[in-house]
Amino acid sequence: MSAFYRRSAIYAAFFAPSAEIRASIDRLVRKHLRRAPRRVIDPACGPGLWLEHFQTQGAEVAGCDLEESAIVGATARLPKRGARVLVGDMRRPPDELGAEFDCAINLDNSIGHLNDPLDVVAHFASMRQRLSPRGIYVIGLAIREAKDTIPTGIVFERGPVDIDGGGFAALRTESLGLDAITRCERIRQITITANVPETPSVIAEQYDLLTFTFAMLKDILEAAGGFDVLDCRDATDEDLPTKPFRKGAGDVVLVLRAKAPSPAKAPRKSASAKRASRKHA
Repeated sequence: MSAFYRRSAIYAAFFAPSAEIRASIDRLVRKHLRRAPRRVIDPACGPGLWLEHFQTQGAEVAGCDLEESAIVGATARLPKRGARVLVGDMRRPPDELGAEFDCAINLDNSIGHLNDPLDVVAHFASMRQRLSPRGIYVIGLAIREAKDTIPTGIVFERGPVDIDGGGFAALRTESLGLDAITRCERIRQITITANVPETPSVIAEQYDLLTFTFAMLKDILEAAGGFDVLDCRDATDEDLPTKPFRKGAGDVVLVLRAKAPSPAKAPRKSASAKRASRKHA
């Protein structure tokens, strides 16, 4: 993981969800649960920003992240009662987090960091086991087709902002375009800091985010045990307007629900078995 994500105070300063996106996510969750969630899991929780949001509404929350420093930040942010956060991999969140969650949340295309589609299958299969039968998974990802292109240039720019613990920072994120072979969008990110303890003045790095063709995503969801897509929203607008779930949908927030297992069919009786049944009737 990048140096930026290891600094949870800086991450929180730039990516704490706004009041608008919080309200939009609340409306979306309540639409499909018909109530506020009672148990929420975030498999890539970072410093616990979304877990904090749901915990303040009375939910029991759990989450994991690969970065130990992020879990340190989440532990400090969340009251111990009703919260459990652990170092762990989103491909298989730790069993100690529990199961029977009625809501899972994983926004900001965190799943794109799993560059191997087989890892994505493992993730969805694992999350399927964590959800209650009517639970929902609210996830942000990117759907792009083979011929799609992404304009290069700045996609996010903010700062300077004050950093908890001292100092301030500015951030610029740029897209370098989509690789037609790997299905990954290359991101270049530059963070400039001043007087932030134990932090270099410049953090410059780049990484790849996996995107999905429509067919590829449907195959992944089926391979993971099956999910129904209940809703599709435009992730580029914090109001989360409805968007068709189709090819080239772009950056979206999906609401998924695990498909119910198909009922087992009773074995058909052979002709000889039917004759024997009639004989003994």
